Amino acid sequence: MLNIIKPPKNISIDNFFIQGFNNDKILIKEISPESPNDFALLVLHGGGFGYKTAPHQLTNAFEYTSKLNCKTYLVDYHLLPKFPFPAAYEDSLKTYEYLISNADKLKINPKKIIVLGDSAGGCLAANLCNTVESKNLPPPCCQVLIYPVTDNSMTTNSMKTFTDTPLWNSKNNQRMWKMYLKDCTPQQEQIAVPMKNPLPKVLPPTYIETAEFDCLHDEGIIYAEKIKNHTTELQIHETQGTFHGYDMLSSHPISKDSVEKRISFMKKWMD
Repeated sequence: MLNIIKPPKNISIDNFFIQGFNNDKILIKEISPESPNDFALLVLHGGGFGYKTAPHQLTNAFEYTSKLNCKTYLVDYHLLPKFPFPAAYEDSLKTYEYLISNADKLKINPKKIIVLGDSAGGCLAANLCNTVESKNLPPPCCQVLIYPVTDNSMTTNSMKTFTDTPLWNSKNNQRMWKMYLKDCTPQQEQIAVPMKNPLPKVLPPTYIETAEFDCLHDEGIIYAEKIKNHTTELQIHETQGTFHGYDMLSSHPISKDSVEKRISFMKKWMD
C-alpha cells in the first residue's frame, strides 16, 4: 500500500542508504518541499517495532513537510522479531548522527533537527533525546511523542483496562516487550525503556499526545511527569474518544486537529 501513495504536488521523495545496526544498510526516505528551509524533521514510525511505515504515517509526513517547509527523514529501521533491542535504537541514533555529520551535503542545519515518533517510534524518539547529551551530540530543537511506548512494567490502570482495544492493546504490548527485550541485561533495559532512562540535565521542548482508549495512555502521562523538570517546555494533548493509532482516520476532525497541534508546536521552535 505504501508504494502506491504518491506525494502531493511540490513534494518529492528520494531514497538513500546509510549504515545502521551492525553496519547493515538501512533505507532513509528524504521527503522535501521545493524550497526547503534549513530545518530537518526526523520521523521514527510506530508499529510495535515489527512493522514498516504505515500509509497514514507517510501521509502525515507529507503534511509535516508541507506545513513546516522542511526536509523530513523517515527511517526504515531493523524490525522484530529478527532484530530485538538494540537494533532499532542504534538505527535511530545512527540516522541522527548521519544527519548531523552530513548536514552540509543535505543542506540542513545540524542544530535545527526535530525528532518525532509515534507509538514504538515514540519510544525510540524519547530514547534518542535522552541519549544525545552522553554522545556529545547537539540536542534536537524539540521532540514530539505521539501515544508513545515508554514503560515495560505494564502496571498502569489503562494497561490493565484496555486488553482488547482496536489496533493495539495490553496483550499486544506484552508480546512486543517480550520480543523487543529478548536476552537484554538490566543495563540494556535501562537504555531501551524510556521510563528507566537516566535523563540528561536538559531535554528539548516536548509535546506528548495520548489517546483516551489506549493501553499506553497512562504511561504517556507518567512519562511526562518524569521529564517535566528536565525540559524547557512540556505540552500534553490528551485526545478524547480515541484509540491507539486513531490518526489513521486522517479525514476525521480529531485527527486533523491533532496533526495541526503537532505542527503548531514544532513551528514554535522553528522561529
